[in-house]
Amino acid sequence: MITNPSGCVPNCIMDTLVHDPSLATAGFPPFGANGLAFNSDESVLFVANTGDDRVLKIRNPHSATPTVTVFAESLNGADGLVFDKRSGLLWVCANQADEVVALNDKGRVVAKLGEFRGINRNGTPDGLLFPASPVIVDDEIFVTNLAVALTSPTPTNPDGLGDEPEEDVRLWTISRMKLPHGKD
Repeated sequence: MITNPSGCVPNCIMDTLVHDPSLATAGFPPFGANGLAFNSDESVLFVANTGDDRVLKIRNPHSATPTVTVFAESLNGADGLVFDKRSGLLWVCANQADEVVALNDKGRVVAKLGEFRGINRNGTPDGLLFPASPVIVDDEIFVTNLAVALTSPTPTNPDGLGDEPEEDVRLWTISRMKLPHGKD
């Protein structure tokens, strides 16, 4: 369910914008609708569904009858979204793939940024590890490395490290990457 706050103050009244089963998930990680971004003219609201590895498209979000469709699929852990008004690309954090991808107006991946290269000695991720919360400033994209272990720590390795890289993170980071120029 997506809601719209009307003049929100304490004791805020929320209006339902759209209620659609595609906003929920039975997948992993166990959260569905988890990231919002409008296109340039605000005629489309994009919604990441993390557990279903999808980005949904809500047309006419300001109307009485918005429609929900699948915009892109197979984005491993689609999370935070940001729309680049200059290029017309939608950037999506694929948290399970440890990368950020750009989608064109047809929902096709046209660029990929980042990768996970391990944990540094100081406990920081080298590269991207469960990226989230993208923000574009000028020609750069900033992304948090959420790096939260989604499973219980189980150090079964002989070196005493956890089974998941996120278990070994001690310091969290923000990554900055240059955006590629041009449209697909």
